[in-house]
Amino acid sequence: MRIDDLNTLTKILSPGKMFNLEKFKGSSGFSIDSRAIKDGEIFVAIKGTLVDGHDFITAAIKNGAGAIIAERSPDNLNIPVLLVKDSLEAAKKICGYIRKKADPFVFAITGSVGKTTTKEMLYFLLKEKYSVFKNHKTENNVFGVIKTFFALGDQEILVMELGTNAPGEINDLARIVMPDVGVITFVKPVHLEKLKSLKGIYEEKSALLRVNKKIKAVLNADDRYLNKIRFCKDAFWYGIKKKRGLWAKKIKSSREGSFFLVQNKYPLKLNTPFYNFIYNALGAIAAAGLKKITLDYAVKRLSVFNEFPDSRMEEIEFKNLLIVNDAYNANPYAISQALLAIKPYPYKKIIVLGDMFELGVKTKAYHEGLAKDILQNDFDYCCLVGGHMRALYNKLKRKGYKHAHHFASRQKIADFIKKTSGTAEEKFLIFLKGSRRMQLEKVIEYLKD
Repeated sequence: MRIDDLNTLTKILSPGKMFNLEKFKGSSGFSIDSRAIKDGEIFVAIKGTLVDGHDFITAAIKNGAGAIIAERSPDNLNIPVLLVKDSLEAAKKICGYIRKKADPFVFAITGSVGKTTTKEMLYFLLKEKYSVFKNHKTENNVFGVIKTFFALGDQEILVMELGTNAPGEINDLARIVMPDVGVITFVKPVHLEKLKSLKGIYEEKSALLRVNKKIKAVLNADDRYLNKIRFCKDAFWYGIKKKRGLWAKKIKSSREGSFFLVQNKYPLKLNTPFYNFIYNALGAIAAAGLKKITLDYAVKRLSVFNEFPDSRMEEIEFKNLLIVNDAYNANPYAISQALLAIKPYPYKKIIVLGDMFELGVKTKAYHEGLAKDILQNDFDYCCLVGGHMRALYNKLKRKGYKHAHHFASRQKIADFIKKTSGTAEEKFLIFLKGSRRMQLEKVIEYLKD
């Protein structure tokens, strides 16, 4: 958003020292990325956990910055500089100003699983009838929210995904975003290291709905924690197990996709075999309905939706392998659901699982608990990697499962897959799932090497 005079900005920020204000020629907007800054934008230098934006002030000026907001500054700069006590707080205040000035209708989406897919589906449902903006990919932390607001134009609607791994983050982000509609997908065991318990996760996620007394909530009726929410006056529900609000029945999943009826009337086929995407579709349809997107239109529109995020049940064909890459992240619930989704595939199956992180004191138990899903689905091979997955390997061995293997590296897993499938005439399905830090997608690189 353009700022034509510094008076507005100084009122928002109450800066300390200011230099060269007479040289201010108006700003074309704001940026926190010195590499992507556009000519005339104000560069806000933020000190992050790994990178300090103050180290890139010179680069930002070289790339066209028209002014600087920072906690400290190099000497003898020839452009306006506003020094503030806390650059991150300054950026949040600027976002608050943009939120009020631009005044888009804001959807905010959070939850333990399915945030990004729900965001993409909702954006897809709205974009033909409205001008809509969204955060890029999974840029859902405070820096992602700031980047999104700094890039916001005159769009009517803003669709935001909000993430968290510590108490208070959703409240902090929600106060910046100030949503008109809050969507919560699931409360599942994710980020337990800091959120401690499912109740802690629920309290963190539900904070989204407490910053705006007039907020409309879109909630998963099948989630046992969300189902108990009563403090929100305007709540719209969706689910599969209960006929409450928007619901799906007669569900069939196969390699060709997921088929179901919405409200027992409208047939919808999603272009994915992953059963859990049905929840994302229902949540997106329910939310879009609050902007007068009709059910008939939404069902027809989602039947051609094919913009699923990368590394979410992504299929890659290679020689006699069908690789299902779901390696973006992992938690016990997501792995259990994904294993059900690949069961109908008529191929020999090699399951590759990596460590799940941030599960707190129950880390070992959650890894061991996956044994039940693997034993029930009778996979041909189970390849495990990571220190935590050693617990699952030992549990499977105790249960008499002879097809489990624990490997020291992703390269070793790729070598095993090559050896096992290399001389076979039949097709193999290779399924990859693990926490982001495990980088299981590298198995694909090694297979192609």
